[in-house]
Amino acid sequence: MRALEDIDRWHELFDALCERAGFSDTASLAASYCQLTRGNGQHQFETAVRNLNNWRTGRHIPRQRSMRILAEILGVDEDPNLLAQWNKLYRSARQAEPEEVMEDDVPAKAAPSPGRKQTLSGWFLLPAMAVGAFIFFLGMATGAMITSDWRPWGGGPADDAPLVFYEPELQMTVGESRIIHGERGDCGKLPREWGEIWNGLAPSRLGIYSDGGLVRRNSKYCKGITPARGIRFTATAPGTETLHISGDMIKLTVVE
Repeated sequence: MRALEDIDRWHELFDALCERAGFSDTASLAASYCQLTRGNGQHQFETAVRNLNNWRTGRHIPRQRSMRILAEILGVDEDPNLLAQWNKLYRSARQAEPEEVMEDDVPAKAAPSPGRKQTLSGWFLLPAMAVGAFIFFLGMATGAMITSDWRPWGGGPADDAPLVFYEPELQMTVGESRIIHGERGDCGKLPREWGEIWNGLAPSRLGIYSDGGLVRRNSKYCKGITPARGIRFTATAPGTETLHISGDMIKLTVVE
């Protein structure tokens, strides 16, 4: 077997580390990945299997958040030299791959029309179809807002809630208390109650969690700002720890 320090491509190093950790079967690796990201559905598992196969073969490169999760699963952080090699090869691979094809497969582009000219009736149909589609989606969006617990135009409980931002690395001092994350509900709707969220948080040796109240956060999935439940952390002891919160990883350092 090739020595790890001799590997000069990120995907080859990733594959070798998977073998070393006993993940010769991508499905078992996908199960661990989904456990950390809280991807409990069949669709999430199948997506993880597809992405992991792409990453192991070098077809695509994961985004930074996914790369950190893989490093956690494979214990890369435990070896400083290995971590330096891992990060160096990842940066090189990421620079070489276009942003639009990272992590997930790019949908196939629609084939161009074989005809060189559009018929006159087609030109009249296009605006009518566009207007019809706009009215349809506007009706769906309005209906969703009406049934939601949140109103973006004012009057809802989340309208004046503070904005929180995800930071993958944080530094706090002993005794400091701050909101470090926010768990959203369904897009545009209020999040779960604190008791439900607290039961799903793994205990921390550096501090304690408490309810941060109603907040707002940006969500790529929701394509904008959406209500969330603030997760407050109070630091009680110095040290470094990786927290897993709502599928995200936060490297926390607490100092005296």
